[in-house]
Amino acid sequence: MPLIEMYFGKGALTDEQKADLSRKVTDLIVKETKQPQHYTWVIIHEVPLENWMVDRLTLPELKAKLQEKK
Repeated sequence: MPLIEMYFGKGALTDEQKADLSRKVTDLIVKETKQPQHYTWVIIHEVPLENWMVDRLTLPELKAKLQEKK
């Protein structure tokens, strides 16, 4: 059973976009693995931006830092 997990910032996608993306990923897995689509599970995790860390900074901190450089 393929299990596809994707991570996005909270609010980055609408419910419609998540459903569309999940269907497209499922179609790709079915095409490439030749397995029935009901075997494919897709989970989209929404992570609060302050829980993403890059270079020891949360994404809001990184965004603020980049704005300062302008």
